[in-house]
Amino acid sequence: MTAETAAPGGGVALAYPVRSLWPDYTRAGIGLAIALLPMPWVPPGSFGNWLLGLLALLFGGFAAMTWVKHRSTVQMNPAGIRILGPVGRKISWDALDRLALRFYSTRKERGHGWMQLKLSGGGASITIDSNLDRFSLVAARAARAAAENALSLDPTTLANLEALGVWPVELEAGGEHAH
Repeated sequence: MTAETAAPGGGVALAYPVRSLWPDYTRAGIGLAIALLPMPWVPPGSFGNWLLGLLALLFGGFAAMTWVKHRSTVQMNPAGIRILGPVGRKISWDALDRLALRFYSTRKERGHGWMQLKLSGGGASITIDSNLDRFSLVAARAARAAAENALSLDPTTLANLEALGVWPVELEAGGEHAH
């Protein structure tokens, strides 16, 4: 599948590129191997057996979450955003009542990391991370919806939207910036 295709309703369909998911698949596989390979030599019912079992569940869950991302498509159009795939969700832009954008650093100097966009509205929530192709396009449209809906955004979200270059939003009505 291409990372971006046309979506119904004049929108765009985006996907996580496989190249961005392979590191997560690799981490999950290594974690599962570390947890499962020693199990035959660990006494059943022992603390070590329980610990290895919990680790296997943790890494198995991580592998499952990565597979869900791999099989999902994010569709955006003028009416809203939806996830198509094993765990589908849909939020219309006019129902958006919460937007949070966080940066998670992988290094001390905060130069590397990823962003996570959380959207809520109409009883649904959607979480998208910056590995999604054209993530800033999704963040920009969500920021516009937040401005149109007069949502109050926390300082961290505002700073992260500014860092992406998608805030402040210029609204058509009145031509004023949303803050």
